Amino acid sequence: MENNEKKASASSKLANCLVLSYPAQGHINPLLLFSKRLERKGIKVTIVTTYFISKSLHRDPSSSISIALETISDGYDKGGSAQAESDQAYVDRFWQIGLQTLTELVERMNDVDCIVYDSFLPWALDVAKKFGLTGAAPPPHPEKI
Repeated sequence: MENNEKKASASSKLANCLVLSYPAQGHINPLLLFSKRLERKGIKVTIVTTYFISKSLHRDPSSSISIALETISDGYDKGGSAQAESDQAYVDRFWQIGLQTLTELVERMNDVDCIVYDSFLPWALDVAKKFGLTGAAPPPHPEKI
């Protein structure tokens, strides 16, 4: 009986999915809407954004959505992409620092099952593979899936 209870408990565990968006207009909202759809299907969702972007996010206390928020560094924590010398400099630094800080986040959380990432951030798949996780970059407008 005890083994059956353990199996039932393990199978009823909600998947925990990290959702990582490129921190720019037109990238965040589609993945946020997609995250809400995942949550409604019983998946635990944690949105991952940069320190700089997280300062501008406002939670609605009356919302029934229970999506968690975690932050990583893009290497420009005080000013985001505006702090970078160029768009390419931002992307290059985010690739280097983001990969490192996303890796640290997955290690710290220790209960992540998958990483859904913006196709602008292909290095997130490297992090998923490192931990044996599923990684996926949804198509444009994933909120329509």
